[in-house]
Amino acid sequence: MKKKFNWGIIGTGGIAGKFANDLSYLNDHTVAAVGSRKLSTAQQFASKYPDCVGYPSYSKLVEDPSLDGIYIATPNNFHLEHTILALDANKPVLCEKPFAINTNEVEIMVNMATQKQLTLIEAMWTRFLPHIEIVRNIIKSKVLGDIHTLQVDHGQRLTDSNNPRLWEPELGGGALLDLGIYVVSFSHLILGIPDKITAKANFTNKGVDEQTSAIFEYNDGAQAILNTTLNNSTPCRAVVSGVNGWLEIDRIFYNPAAMRVVLHDGTKTEYPNNYKGHGLREQAVEFSRCVRLKLIESPLMPHEESIAVMKSMDKIRKQIGLHYPNEKF
Repeated sequence: MKKKFNWGIIGTGGIAGKFANDLSYLNDHTVAAVGSRKLSTAQQFASKYPDCVGYPSYSKLVEDPSLDGIYIATPNNFHLEHTILALDANKPVLCEKPFAINTNEVEIMVNMATQKQLTLIEAMWTRFLPHIEIVRNIIKSKVLGDIHTLQVDHGQRLTDSNNPRLWEPELGGGALLDLGIYVVSFSHLILGIPDKITAKANFTNKGVDEQTSAIFEYNDGAQAILNTTLNNSTPCRAVVSGVNGWLEIDRIFYNPAAMRVVLHDGTKTEYPNNYKGHGLREQAVEFSRCVRLKLIESPLMPHEESIAVMKSMDKIRKQIGLHYPNEKF
C-alpha cells in the first residue's frame, strides 16, 4: 500500500477549497496542512479536513517536514513569490494557473526548480482530465483530417463579484489571466505555438481587461478564434474543425464534459461525461507520480509548454496594452 501523499496548501480561497474537497475522492492523498496570513483563517480552513494543521504564515507551512508537495492557490501576482518560497524549502510545487504574471516570472520559477531538481507543475488542471486525453488521441488519429479552425470561448458574468483578484491590477486581475488562460492553453494544445496573434480588448475603469478577443494564425492556414469575458456568460464550448469533420466539446469545455466527433460522411461518435467530482484531483495524481519518480516536470504539461503559453499571453497583453504595477515586459 502506497504511503499517503501529504499536501500543504498556500492560500485559503475558493480554488483551495475546491482542490482540497476533490482530493477526498483519492484514498492516497490528504490535506495535511494549510497556510494563511492569519492563524484564525488557517485554522478555520484546516478544521474541515481530518488531522490538517493550520499555520499562521506561508513560511511556517513550507517548513513542515511531513509535507510531500505544496499547492499554491494565491492570487496571480503572488505565484512567483510563493513558488520560490516553497522551492527554497525543498518542497515540490503545484502552482495555480496562470503560472505567473509573465514569461520572465515563469522562467525564474522553472530555472529554480531545475537547479534544485524539484517537481514544478502548472496547475492547468484541464490538461490532466480524462476527456482531454481522448481529445489528444482524436487529434493524433487524424480522423478530423488537417485542422483549419478552432473556436473556443470562456465567459462568466462576474460583474456581481467584488473579489479583488478579478478587478485589481495589483493582483493580476482581468479576464485574460483569470479566464482567458484556458482558451489560450487549449489553443496551444490543439494547434501549438501561433505564428501571428491579433488581439483586441475592452477595459474596466481600473485598467484591467473586462473582455479580450484574439485570433491566432498559423503558417499552414489554420486559425484559432478565442474570446474571454468577465461581463457575461458564454457557452464555454470548444469546436475543433478539420477537413473531414469536427470535434465539439460541450459546456464547460475545460471541465469534465461530454463531446462528440461529427464527420462529413454522417458518422457521429459520442463521448458522454460520466466523471464524478470537480476534476482538480487529476493534476494531484499526476503531480504525486512525478514527485515519486523524481521528475521535475510532467509530460502532460511540461515547462516548455507553460512558457510557450505565457509567451502568447504576453503578446496579447502587449497588443491590448494591459500592464500590471512594477512589471516589465
